Amino acid sequence: MGSRRLVPTVVGAVLMLVLGGALIDPVGYFALLGTPGRWIPATRWQAVPLVVYVPLLLLGTALVTAAFGHLGRRARFATVWAGFVLAAVVAKAVMSVAATAPGPNVADVLWATSFTVPKAALYGLVPAAATLPWRTGERGGREPAHRAHWPLAVVSVAGVAVTGPWIASHWSRDLPHGLPSASPQGGAAGLAAGLLVLLLALARTQRTFARRSRGAAGAFLGGWLAAMWAGVVLGAVQVAGLVILDGPGAPLQTPAALWVRLAEGASLGIAFGWLPALLALLAARGALRRPVKRTVPAFALFAAVVLAGTAGVVAFARPRPAPAVRTPAAAGPAAARGTELSPLRVVRGKRPRIVDGAGRQVLLRGVNVNQLVDFYAPRPGVPAVLPLSEDDFAQMAALGLNVVRLGVSWSRIEPRPAQYDEGYLRQIDQAVAWAKRHGLYTVIDMHQDGWSKAPTPAGTSCPLGTSRMDGYDGAPAWATKTDGAPRCQFTGRDISPAGNRAFTNFYYDRDGVQSRLVKAWGMLAARVGADPAVAGFDPLNEPGFGEQAPLTSTLLLGRFYDRVLRAVRAAETRPHPLFVEPSIFWSGTGFDALPRGSFTSDPDIVFAPHLYAESITMDASLGLPVMTSVEHGFVLARRAARDMPVWSGEWGYWGDDGAVAGKLRRYARQEDDDRLGGAFWVWKQACGDPQNGVEPTGNGLNNLDCATGRFLPRDAVAVQEISRAYPRAAPGVLISLRSVPGGRPGEKAAGPREFALTGRASGGACDLDVWVPGEDRPVPAGSGVDRIETRRVEGGWRVTGCARGSYRLTIG
Repeated sequence: MGSRRLVPTVVGAVLMLVLGGALIDPVGYFALLGTPGRWIPATRWQAVPLVVYVPLLLLGTALVTAAFGHLGRRARFATVWAGFVLAAVVAKAVMSVAATAPGPNVADVLWATSFTVPKAALYGLVPAAATLPWRTGERGGREPAHRAHWPLAVVSVAGVAVTGPWIASHWSRDLPHGLPSASPQGGAAGLAAGLLVLLLALARTQRTFARRSRGAAGAFLGGWLAAMWAGVVLGAVQVAGLVILDGPGAPLQTPAALWVRLAEGASLGIAFGWLPALLALLAARGALRRPVKRTVPAFALFAAVVLAGTAGVVAFARPRPAPAVRTPAAAGPAAARGTELSPLRVVRGKRPRIVDGAGRQVLLRGVNVNQLVDFYAPRPGVPAVLPLSEDDFAQMAALGLNVVRLGVSWSRIEPRPAQYDEGYLRQIDQAVAWAKRHGLYTVIDMHQDGWSKAPTPAGTSCPLGTSRMDGYDGAPAWATKTDGAPRCQFTGRDISPAGNRAFTNFYYDRDGVQSRLVKAWGMLAARVGADPAVAGFDPLNEPGFGEQAPLTSTLLLGRFYDRVLRAVRAAETRPHPLFVEPSIFWSGTGFDALPRGSFTSDPDIVFAPHLYAESITMDASLGLPVMTSVEHGFVLARRAARDMPVWSGEWGYWGDDGAVAGKLRRYARQEDDDRLGGAFWVWKQACGDPQNGVEPTGNGLNNLDCATGRFLPRDAVAVQEISRAYPRAAPGVLISLRSVPGGRPGEKAAGPREFALTGRASGGACDLDVWVPGEDRPVPAGSGVDRIETRRVEGGWRVTGCARGSYRLTIG
């Protein structure tokens, strides 16, 4: 049977996958083409997958099948499978450019397609298997169609090096320095090693596909597939390096790393594969029959001209970075004394950190407050939130905390378009003022869970694989555009057809919905922007991934952050840190991509993932072994943030008391090792909170007995770890921190069993400020620190002193 006769079979299999997945997938996330709620397109972004993605997917797979259908069964299976992956990624990239116009950032779009690979790799088994029953009776040629493998590989890898600043730098950004990488950000040694791996792999794969290819189309596609496989080899080498550096870790840690690295490697190969493909075509047609020493310079000149033109196009399309604004440091530390709070800013670089106006490193450690969130009330007569009072903040201060992450609801801020609820805004003002009065900063968090507070409507028939769900919180009804997609959940509130469609419409700013939230942020920044007690702004809690992840959950989420940053910077009287979150996928798996946009160039950006590893992650919900350990979650966060400081916007553990206690202690030790802050979830939770479910207690740091309405004793281990000794502010840079609580949980408050910090200060303020819990007066000692004083405060002690140069403080 001729190879061309295989094409209808393979195309039919792909079409079956597209149509079958769209019909069967209940949430439009796992299928090749998700269409929950509406088949007839109502917007450009809904039409583009149908008119661009699907035709290109079918055409690309057909071309590969026609070009390589003459191979034997095993080679044909592998090549058609790889060709399907290639077609899926290219189709997704072209679709993304069309959907996100005008002014798409081509480099970012290409990078965002990397997570298309795992899905395509799974689905690609079907069209590849469809070729197995057929006999072609033909084999690939024994001799290569061309012999320019090494020159072709050299020039192609040189192209990767040249494009590093705008293409290659988008892959493997979260790898440690020194590992083989295509990114210049991996360091000189890492880049050199990565290019060498690509060179050796590409020379080998090009030779393999040259022997298999026939005709012009075969040479071109073979060159492209060879680049894809070379990228896969680079990904595999990276995983081997990670296993050496990090160890195998949790049971699913290495498979998860393999999933990410192979996907990014394949996508990188596809991104630059057009160059070796074009060169392979020229070589196969005899256009490059010259000695190697003359061929390589000719190839290099050709590649340089093409790459320069492409780079110019991408540079023109790249979003312009936000202006870098920096507030001058305050003249001295007086503003930070007592309960006065000094404005915060960010220092980025090799030792990223949050600092106050005097330049002292500040560890923001506190809790989430959800008592102003507009939750759906699943049980009539049972409140969904508890009242918020000044006493709440006084109790937080007595635990030594210095920050609250204050959840607020868009549905209450803007119940109707362009009409703000002044009464609710005054509640926000009051909460900030109470926190300030007790020495606590406030991070204002635009909270959402499951997109909105709408539950599954009565009479709804949920698709197979999904179930009815409560409402939660977030967007107002007028900003919820679901196009009739059912409000039914898959494994949990964060994956539902209605939620995914609403998020996607939001990311594309349908009917100006996103623009309204951007303006609301500008209003909030103008309202509180002069208050030094406002630590910063968190634009959107746990953003959903939408229907076109990672396009929606990286590029379009990043564009939203760009817009919020511009609105906030234009309205505030001084720059505040922006606490940017990755998508909800981070909380669900322990890793994900950082949203991309010009906001990343702003000096005052904090990477604020929710470090829920070994807690409420997807592996736990599915009963799988651990994917990311508590400790490795911190490693992944630091690598993704690179030169930004990390702040864990939410963390916490639930379940068996013994297991929870162990995880709390491990988390606290890792937080100290990394000199980071975070906010525990949650201070108080009402019995009618939909996140609480029908439980005998309202689960928070303060547990409410639902039967009596009285608060139970706090979890002793949680209090012990959350309230442990820590430096609220330290001159210069913290180098190390070790804090182990003393006493037994549940006994009277005790000082630390072990506490030691080291730092390095050079000029500026010398005021060191350390919180110490317990009733007994601490006995501090140190070097490089003088004028040490110990002052009694509610719940514990404040140890202060003047630290200069390299200093050390211990409390035993």
